[in-house]
Amino acid sequence: MKASYISMAAVIGLSVVGLCGCGNKDKDYDIYFFNAKSEIAESLETVADEYEAETGKKVKVFTVGTTESSETLRSEIKSKDYPTVFATNAIGIEEWKSAGYALDESGIQNEQLKALYESVPEALRLQFEGEGNYGIPYNIEGYGLVANKQMLMEILGLDDIEQFKEDYKAADYTEFQDMIRSLDSYIKEGAGDDFTLNNRTYQVRNGKTSYTEDLTGVIAIAGAEKWTYGNHYGNYPISAVYSTVYDVRESEPERADYLKTPIIKSLKELEFATNYAAGADGPVERGAQFINSTATGYDQAIQMLAEHKAIFMKNGNWIYSNVQKISDETAKNLIMLPVKTSLSDEDIVTEGMTAEKLNRSIPEFVSQYYVINAKATEEERREAEDFVYWLNTSDKGIDFIINDFAFVPFNADADMKLDNPLSNDLITYKMADDLLANPFDAAPGSWGLESYGKYIMENLFTQSEAWSDEQLEEIADKCIKDWKSGMEEW
Repeated sequence: MKASYISMAAVIGLSVVGLCGCGNKDKDYDIYFFNAKSEIAESLETVADEYEAETGKKVKVFTVGTTESSETLRSEIKSKDYPTVFATNAIGIEEWKSAGYALDESGIQNEQLKALYESVPEALRLQFEGEGNYGIPYNIEGYGLVANKQMLMEILGLDDIEQFKEDYKAADYTEFQDMIRSLDSYIKEGAGDDFTLNNRTYQVRNGKTSYTEDLTGVIAIAGAEKWTYGNHYGNYPISAVYSTVYDVRESEPERADYLKTPIIKSLKELEFATNYAAGADGPVERGAQFINSTATGYDQAIQMLAEHKAIFMKNGNWIYSNVQKISDETAKNLIMLPVKTSLSDEDIVTEGMTAEKLNRSIPEFVSQYYVINAKATEEERREAEDFVYWLNTSDKGIDFIINDFAFVPFNADADMKLDNPLSNDLITYKMADDLLANPFDAAPGSWGLESYGKYIMENLFTQSEAWSDEQLEEIADKCIKDWKSGMEEW
């Protein structure tokens, strides 16, 4: 089944009014960049000034917010003063490629930029129907199990965290569970059993320290925020069945049946994790309070982590600044670890995916891409290509990306060190190719929030007793039904 957010009539309409590369001879700029990230609008104006000062080429920047960017871009791209570089995402590319506006890497004239396209990791590429490469990432973001490394080092008597990180990445789900139970015992009793990760034994110290005395639970969980588990956590069972956004969009509805076991196992994993949640004054248990936004909202979960009341929190590299506002010391000690799953190879149908790969990797994704307008003139495309290459490779361009945009460059290497330690970890995972894609971005409609996430919040997080197999199977069946019905609306 071929999927698209726009009708064929809309594609034809865009194509008919396309500009055919004729250009506007009277324009007072060389590059027109249509930006869809409003938070960097002011910085981009400075970028344009710097680029003009260095090259003599004038850049016109037009910025809109992400939510209204598609409609505005449709209007702009049909005008005589059309963008020569524009921003889109993994879903939007369906429209712009179908209408002939997105230039593939094979059509790039600048050989250095073409090599930059080729360097984009497979999991981060902007593709159409699973093929091609149509853009350069603005930045990369990623999520996993955020941990306070100083907390772990204190509890385990470690002088360095690197061996622990490597052993944790290689550990299986059973070892992960043993670790969580042991850390919970330490929090409650001041001592815990030894545990193994990757067959290496870790010893839990006896007695609290000034750094660990405020712990109330192992994990800070934002139970009141459906997106934290409905979207990001939902990506793990989805990744067992679909490899990428494009894989989801091009699949037949019946493929969703394979989600059943991964969803059920993911729910059991959440049941386990929610037994060890940190609260403001002590453990927070499942029930009405667990989904109370004044107690278990996003801000409260961040506070639990920042104030040493929790060791872990599942979230992304973007939480750094929020943690830093509360505790600069905690922010500097954050590390990113993979979320562990109980999936086996038999549960996974995604081509090339294994349980071991799933358990040692983190999802990294790109929110927006720079795309060259294929219908611009050859000269305009060349100017646009030179600008995109300069922004992503020159010293000044990279400085803007890191320090002004506060982004993680997609082409960052091991020599690049950022202030945000979670972003540095993203680079490490990327360099090792320990990456998962983000197929939940293509989940039908608001599936993550209104199906998977909604049932978790309303049926499970409010239930203090153990979740029955019958209940989990019922929820999985409903989620799959909603997924299939959502596909019918594409």
